[in-house]
Amino acid sequence: MDRRLLVLLSGVLMSTVNESSLAPALPVLARTFAVGPEAAQGVVSLGLLGAALAYLPVTALAGRVGARRLFRLGILLHALFALGLALAPGLFWLYLFRFLQGVAAAMVVGLVPGLAATALPEARGFALGMVASTVAAGTLLGPALGGLAAGLGLAYVFLLPLPLALLALLLALPKGSGLPELPPQEGSLGRLLQAPGFLKALLATGLYFLHTLGTTVALALHLGTEGLSSQAIGGLLLLGPFQLLLLGAWAGRVADRLGYRRVALLGAYLLVGAGVGFALFPLLHPFWGAALGLVLLGVGRALFQAANNALVLSLAPPGTEGLASGALSVARSLGQALGSALAGGSLGLFYRLLPHPGLAFAATALLLTGLMAFSAFLMRSGE
Repeated sequence: MDRRLLVLLSGVLMSTVNESSLAPALPVLARTFAVGPEAAQGVVSLGLLGAALAYLPVTALAGRVGARRLFRLGILLHALFALGLALAPGLFWLYLFRFLQGVAAAMVVGLVPGLAATALPEARGFALGMVASTVAAGTLLGPALGGLAAGLGLAYVFLLPLPLALLALLLALPKGSGLPELPPQEGSLGRLLQAPGFLKALLATGLYFLHTLGTTVALALHLGTEGLSSQAIGGLLLLGPFQLLLLGAWAGRVADRLGYRRVALLGAYLLVGAGVGFALFPLLHPFWGAALGLVLLGVGRALFQAANNALVLSLAPPGTEGLASGALSVARSLGQALGSALAGGSLGLFYRLLPHPGLAFAATALLLTGLMAFSAFLMRSGE
């Protein structure tokens, strides 16, 4: 693998494992600090909030001090805040360090798409497909590692990113790493958003992540009402990240060969068609119907995510690559937040309006699929 890409992927793995490892530890955190689930969940939410607020400022700063330097600093700060979390004496300090760790994560993850595209301009789709696969790998590893670490003590959960941070820092040393630098960043956000086709492609990105997390949340809530255990639901939901892990690099190569817009549009069409099946199959059997629906969604997700990310970055005018990378991260965060809220709200509404829980889930999934269809429309109209 290209050394430059390996450096970037190590930073992505550090951040993704850290975020996904916290969920299994929340009950331990609640017991340790004698708080309820709402307060415990704040440790997760504040990290995400810190990242969401920092993405665009970080990418703007990268144009002044250098993305390469900022990337390394983000890894170092992420590790230092992990130590702070492990030693935190109270919930306030956990909140503070998690918010700051989110900012540090934005310094890493928010810069990776732009740096990866710069490092491999002729294989942009492949590079971003590998980023997606690494995110999926971290999503798979994190809960398992977090569960094991929580059994030893809460501090060990917060220390999980340290070995990955050390690896990333060693790989990112100035000599021999070949870590790329963004081109001179002189463009403005207004110029970026006015670039032909950029805003439509970015909105399509947000709708994709809205659909992806929305369908995941809706399915998890629905299967809980159907009586499935949390272990069965959790195992089923691993299908999505596992497929992305397997298909991400392949999807990126397809996008490089056939064209980013064409492949993103193909992925969107597949997601709309599979989304209808995903809505209806659980009516036949809650578990196996949902499993089949998730499998069908997997190919569309891999194709769309790799190709659309590459398309967004390719549409950015020279001098705005860093801002485009940050804009992608913001679109992902906002899309996921809206998708989760929409899934929970619409499912609750349809449970009250429709006579059968399966019909309520189907209606929610079809609503989310309709928004994915609008994403396909934006992709097509942006040609």
